[in-house]
Amino acid sequence: MEINNENIEQENIENVKSPFAEETPNAADLSFQLTTKRTLKIIAILFFTMLFYIYNSLHATKAIKKKEELKTSLKELHSERISLESEITNASKQTEIAEKLKSTGLKELTSPPIKLTRDATQ
Repeated sequence: MEINNENIEQENIENVKSPFAEETPNAADLSFQLTTKRTLKIIAILFFTMLFYIYNSLHATKAIKKKEELKTSLKELHSERISLESEITNASKQTEIAEKLKSTGLKELTSPPIKLTRDATQ
């Protein structure tokens, strides 16, 4: 049994790793680290792409909403302009002006105006 105990002790000593001993990296460990780094890069790129997409869609929606509000406002202003133009046209007609001036005592001319000339002899 001594041989077995010595063999077991020697195996235990070989299995004990020194904290200062450098491990040689396995190919599996390196490939895992590389795929992990690559995966993290891809995830980061996708994350920032999604953030940009969300921001862009919200900005576009906001711009479309503002455009529709401006379009509605423009239609209202256009109809207001047309109604004001028609009011001004009606108010500037000769008959309308004559009616407004009746209360002040001014009357519309019934005869054409005459031209006054000065005699050269005087």
